[in-house]
Amino acid sequence: MTDDIDRVRDAFAGRYAIERVLGSGGMATVYLARDLKHERDVAIKVLRPELAAAVGSDRFLREIRITAQLNHPHILPLLDSGEAEGFLFYVMPFVAGGSLRGHLSRGLPVPLDVALRIAQQVAAALEHAHRQGVVHRDVKPENILFSEGLAVVGDFGIAKAVSAAGPDSLTRTGVPVGTPGYMSPEQAAAVTELDERTDVFGLASVVYEMLVGETPGLWPTEDALRLGRFVDASSEHRQRLDGLPGRVEQTLVKALAVRPDRRFATPVQFADALTAAAAGSVRLNDSQVRKILERAAELEATQPTEEAALSIGSVEQIAADVGIPPELVREAAQELARPAAAEVARRGEIAPRLPERHRDRVSVDRTVEWEIQESEHEALVNEIQGTLGIVGHVSTVGGTLTWSPAASGEDVRKVVVTVTRDVGRTRIHVEEQLILTDWRSIVLAASGIAGASFGALLGLALEGGNPSPLILIPIALGISWGIFASRHALMQNLREVRGPELENLADRLAAIKGRP
Repeated sequence: MTDDIDRVRDAFAGRYAIERVLGSGGMATVYLARDLKHERDVAIKVLRPELAAAVGSDRFLREIRITAQLNHPHILPLLDSGEAEGFLFYVMPFVAGGSLRGHLSRGLPVPLDVALRIAQQVAAALEHAHRQGVVHRDVKPENILFSEGLAVVGDFGIAKAVSAAGPDSLTRTGVPVGTPGYMSPEQAAAVTELDERTDVFGLASVVYEMLVGETPGLWPTEDALRLGRFVDASSEHRQRLDGLPGRVEQTLVKALAVRPDRRFATPVQFADALTAAAAGSVRLNDSQVRKILERAAELEATQPTEEAALSIGSVEQIAADVGIPPELVREAAQELARPAAAEVARRGEIAPRLPERHRDRVSVDRTVEWEIQESEHEALVNEIQGTLGIVGHVSTVGGTLTWSPAASGEDVRKVVVTVTRDVGRTRIHVEEQLILTDWRSIVLAASGIAGASFGALLGLALEGGNPSPLILIPIALGISWGIFASRHALMQNLREVRGPELENLADRLAAIKGRP
């Protein structure tokens, strides 16, 4: 490094006094220097020698001259450029406010209002350049600097000059066209004819990093575009995204689409949509959420389905898709439960009436704020089988583990456990179909006989001791009543036993994460 800076000092002697290295990247080294003619501090970017050889001085200086025509408050002006002792360079004002990279390196996400302001200023700079036919191609935090509190964009033209050298030349130098994490898919595919939408992608990556702390890591899938959510986001990213207004995430997903035609057409369109999303996103209040839950309860009561019963977990998932925090849904559900319980007590009922087809089932749902990993599946299965005392079959499809008893028959408990990994959370559903077997069947038969006897006695009493065919009516009614009453009591007993058992199992599964 000492030899390099000495060579640079010698090359610029008499024009610029090189003081120290400000930074170094894949394409260039930046030096703090003193402009001897104008007596001002400047930043000189000197291309790496191997890159300079690949690009060529004519091509580089041609692109830099185009950049010199850009004149905008949010574009860092070009003061000088040229070749000195074999070094290709260009000179910019020294910006004491540092770069966005310097701010992000502190490890704290940027507040939403600040990120929006920076995005608007960078978008305005890019839009001006695009009108002059210049696509930046390398929008990243290192190229966004701060001067008097305003964001200014630097390094226009250098990426175009580098990419114009051709992929073969760049492969030999080891310099990528663009920066991983901010480079658009079309750049990664070595497409040379790039337009404004490449800079939309780069700016969206920068905004994502400002709000979340890191770049997305994965390009959004078609499912992500359809839902407007980063479905592959890590749990840490998911937590921060959930803290943003709902439509902000949708806007970022669109701006980061793999196909350019699915993105915003210009950076300004993206920045405007982002600002509108932040200002116009509506969080539903308690009253609105209550209405949603009331309607869901009506649908569940009138149109129940065995396969897809609507649970609070389901509502939480739907709410999360539109930006409603899960805890708000849970609070509203608890609030709804209070008047429902009061009404049940007022009518003297044991429990609210359930649709007939659900009376023979007990189910429990849990939603926990961690993502289950495949390495934890074995612990889940062991917990299920140890708690229930049943050996079962296991299947895993698409991140969902399903457990069911291995044996079949009337004497086997019909328990099914489903553990589904979602974005930033895990959903646990435990359900058992209640079946009366063994001694319970005997009780039902005895109840039927008792009911028949009662019916016969009642019939004889009604007939004045003279049997007739009409006696069959009260006998049938007695049998039905005996069986129904006994079955109802037995099923109620089963629910009271099985319910707490399944609750305990669900709680134990929810505590798997982090267990040694």
